[in-house]
Amino acid sequence: MTGRVRYRATWQQALPLSLSLGAVVLMQLSNPLLWEHQRPGLSGLPFESRPLALALVLPFFILLELWVLSRHVGVTLTPDAAVVHNLRRRTIPWTNMADVAVEPFFGGRRVVFYETDGRRTPLRIPNTAFLSRDRRFDEKVATIRGWWLANGGTAQVEDTAGDFGAWGQTYGPLPERVDMRPAPSRSVPTVLLFCWLAVDAVMAGFAGGLDADHPTFLGRALSGLVAISLLSGAGFLSFGRGLTLTADHLVIRGLRSRTVPWDEIQGIVVEPHSGGRRLVVLEASGGRTPLPVPRVGRLLWDSEFEAKTQTLRHWWRTHAETSADPSEAAPQPPDEATLLPYSGPRMWQKGVLALACVLLGYQIFLSVLVGGLVLTLGQ
Repeated sequence: MTGRVRYRATWQQALPLSLSLGAVVLMQLSNPLLWEHQRPGLSGLPFESRPLALALVLPFFILLELWVLSRHVGVTLTPDAAVVHNLRRRTIPWTNMADVAVEPFFGGRRVVFYETDGRRTPLRIPNTAFLSRDRRFDEKVATIRGWWLANGGTAQVEDTAGDFGAWGQTYGPLPERVDMRPAPSRSVPTVLLFCWLAVDAVMAGFAGGLDADHPTFLGRALSGLVAISLLSGAGFLSFGRGLTLTADHLVIRGLRSRTVPWDEIQGIVVEPHSGGRRLVVLEASGGRTPLPVPRVGRLLWDSEFEAKTQTLRHWWRTHAETSADPSEAAPQPPDEATLLPYSGPRMWQKGVLALACVLLGYQIFLSVLVGGLVLTLGQ
């Protein structure tokens, strides 16, 4: 292969940062502490004051990140090497590269270079995630892998062929550990709802509703405890639940964590549940353990449900030292035979979820703004 190929962030990946920048600027402009007020007893801070400078710090860093993501980071493919553009530029010859793998990263996927000396180099671009989707990600991965194989990577093909990487991809050997968490399309709406309730609880306790003259210590303490509980619940739903895959066992993290050795698993099956589908681990002792992820519901979904299912079954077959297919090694529920492979969310599901996220985000912004005004007027 000749010439050069350069991969940068797409406009769809830069758009969330642009919207975040606009939202932060709008929130700063609407902050009553930065206004010049003429009303007695509600004097605003001067324009050149320190709070205004602090208010501009976050938009500055978002704008800097947007520029760096759009213009600087990425990878350049040349006939001799891959040039990785991160905070520090690195040139990796193709002959020094042992593998080009795809690994999970914060609910998405990214490319990782493994060098012959054991060094691991993750790429910021190309990647794909919930709010930073790259529709050509698999095509870009195939191109990078093709350049690697064509320029010195063919010696490793037999060693890595057939192994599963992240979410069922046929790139790279099995890693030492894989974490599966709820998909952003399932956790983000719930987190926004909990955050909205937490903000309203703080408003009710600290601002006393519309009567800001009579907030009590007990009311503030209770509202603080309620807000902390809600935020803790949001953190658990996003990061606490999930699975951890290791060479020895499967760790199931839920309200009660469990560790199941691969040898004690008889099968991993898919069954209908609440209008969607979920995975259930069938143990040799006869127990059935539903897994918290991956799951698909009536409204919330996981677009990588099938790939994660393949990854789980491949880890089980590999580390349990069994070559039998899961459908043959364990009895299947009658309904599973009628379930077609999950093809992803429908358009109406995406529309309803997007509308719900926008409304919840607006409610949080409005609650924070009104709470700030009530507290300011009360002072």
